[in-house]
Amino acid sequence: MSTAVVILFGLLGGLAGAIQSQALGFMEGKVGTLASTFVTYGLGGAAVGLVMVALGGDRWSELRSLPWWVYTAGILGLFVVATLGMTTARLGLGAGLTLFTSANLVIAAVIDHFGWLSAEVRSLDVRRAAGILLVALGTWLVVGGTTPSATN
Repeated sequence: MSTAVVILFGLLGGLAGAIQSQALGFMEGKVGTLASTFVTYGLGGAAVGLVMVALGGDRWSELRSLPWWVYTAGILGLFVVATLGMTTARLGLGAGLTLFTSANLVIAAVIDHFGWLSAEVRSLDVRRAAGILLVALGTWLVVGGTTPSATN
């Protein structure tokens, strides 16, 4: 797959993430964190199940060879969905996603730098560190004046 296609998918994923986060925030305000997370994962699980049946599944036999920590992805995903719904419902979409993206970037840089979780080592150089500092400043600017709403 070409780099351009990968970048396009990254951009489309970001667009989908913003729309999903707004939907989560709206749903969170109406039905609460647990119900909105359940609906999101329930429908998502059903959808991927149907796609797997239609396309013939995947490489299930290789699951046994994976390290233990990969199985935390589902639980971590529940936490991601719940916190996106919670923060966007109370702080707004821009502030909620800014917090999420900032924290995501910082831990990603640490994981890359140390090569944790089987990541290829990508040292934290001055340029990347400056970018992270700018994101932190931007987060402060976007979130700093946000007043949480009284949603649940």
